[in-house]
Amino acid sequence: MATKKEGAKRLLDTLDSTDKLRTRLGFALGQGLVLSLFIGYFTDEWRFGFAALLVFGLLIQFAFERMKNSIEASRLEALSQLGWKEDTLSDEEYRTRITKILNG
Repeated sequence: MATKKEGAKRLLDTLDSTDKLRTRLGFALGQGLVLSLFIGYFTDEWRFGFAALLVFGLLIQFAFERMKNSIEASRLEALSQLGWKEDTLSDEEYRTRITKILNG
């Protein structure tokens, strides 16, 4: 059985991960675009670059959806560990409650 402090830490980690997810998505899209441009340039066929962009886009979308689902499952598990029934609070309200639990 997990303690409330462990649940609060887990919820705090999920909130931080949600914030980091957007920057990681932008970075992955940038890498996919650059790689696709390199593939198109070095093969002298724009079609290969475009195909690579589509494949990279699908892989990035799949990874993003998996991470999003994993974070959401972790958030729901943390809420159940804490015994909180409401899941519609804002991130700031969650952070306020979490700091109260973690500090004492």
